[in-house]
Amino acid sequence: MSYQVKKTQTQSRQPAWVNESQTDLQGFVLTLCGSSDLDLKLFDSQRHFAKQLIENTGLTIVLDRCLKTGTAHDLEFSATSITAWQIFKALNSQLVTVDIALQPVNQRIKKLLICDMDKTIVDAETLDEVAEAVGIGEPVAAITEQAMRGEIDFNASLMQRVGLLKGQPEQAFIDMANACRLNPGAQQLVQKAKQAGLYTVLISGGFDTIAQPIAQRLGFDEVHSNRLEVHNGILTGDVLEPIVDANSKRALLLSIAAKLGVDPVECCAIGDGANDIPMIILAGLGIAYQGKPATREATSYQINQTSLATALYFMGLQTE
Repeated sequence: MSYQVKKTQTQSRQPAWVNESQTDLQGFVLTLCGSSDLDLKLFDSQRHFAKQLIENTGLTIVLDRCLKTGTAHDLEFSATSITAWQIFKALNSQLVTVDIALQPVNQRIKKLLICDMDKTIVDAETLDEVAEAVGIGEPVAAITEQAMRGEIDFNASLMQRVGLLKGQPEQAFIDMANACRLNPGAQQLVQKAKQAGLYTVLISGGFDTIAQPIAQRLGFDEVHSNRLEVHNGILTGDVLEPIVDANSKRALLLSIAAKLGVDPVECCAIGDGANDIPMIILAGLGIAYQGKPATREATSYQINQTSLATALYFMGLQTE
């Protein structure tokens, strides 16, 4: 059976575990995840394709495990890291209806989960939504799109967008916090991760007026976000320091991991925009969720076909 090339993943950065000089075999686990409405026969055919590709490489599958019938499956085998990476690239270029992760078995368990908020945990660019509600949606959204694609500086874009909101009521942000829709699987992801003992953190380039209620709603252990300057309930058009941007997201991952005594390889970080790239690259499992092109290119771990709950399968935390 032939499959269409998955162009969004063919140029992705290789994971840190790839070592071209390594000749020793090590255990790897390949996880395939399909959406709940994916045809069972199609999922099985893609699972069989993956299994056949591994075996045709001369490797032996030591564990063939169903995680959820028709939507999630693990295949374990031993290989050199460069052979495993070649298999991963081949599958990403061939299988278009499933999301795929391949990791060293000894690096699969995670202890820290860090998530972006806008377009990751919630189905909105919240600053854009607030701007739309007060009648200046189009110019603000245009700046946001450029920033998330990495085409303009995030800090400058943030100041520019908030400046356009000068004189607007803070209540617009409070209303948006109450109206925000969660992305599919968000609640399940945080709940199951906490049950498994992971420390959960929401790190957002958005604002605390929205991030704090969202974090509380889902039960995140910790939240970091930007703060608006407000006088008498009215926005001044300024943002209070320090600003949560791409570099501070990475720094926060490092500082939180150090506080917990956790190595970054034991962290799962999930985001969609260019300002999430540094923390995604640093994490052992850095996932682009419905990511912008630059974010997809920064990591080989992507969720494009399924929900945030797929991250649980990638971490080995969910079975039927």
